[in-house]
Amino acid sequence: MLKEILLFIGTFIFVYLFYFIFVLSRKNVFEKVPESKNMLYLKYKYGIKFTKKNTKKIANKVFLANSLILSVAVTVAGLFKSFILGLLVSIVPLVLLTLLLYHLIGTYYQNKQGGK
Repeated sequence: MLKEILLFIGTFIFVYLFYFIFVLSRKNVFEKVPESKNMLYLKYKYGIKFTKKNTKKIANKVFLANSLILSVAVTVAGLFKSFILGLLVSIVPLVLLTLLLYHLIGTYYQNKQGGK
């Protein structure tokens, strides 16, 4: 049990730091991030408008969500001895968490910006 918790925390920190160092800390984050697929999904599905003011905040929340999603998927996959079975079973929480967390982020910013 302790091994899985450490795997989850380690994966979460590693993935989020990777996002932070290579994406969020760059100066041109305002030009590149809104064109990424996950941000375009939020833009078209929930009508979120990206400004210089909110792009970094939205990107930070999306990257936190992505880190959580990947950490859960890696932890679930690590619970199985069979690599293939672990990958197949980890697809379920991966898809469910992606839909749930992106919906929560999208509705939060949709309500914050005045709705669709």
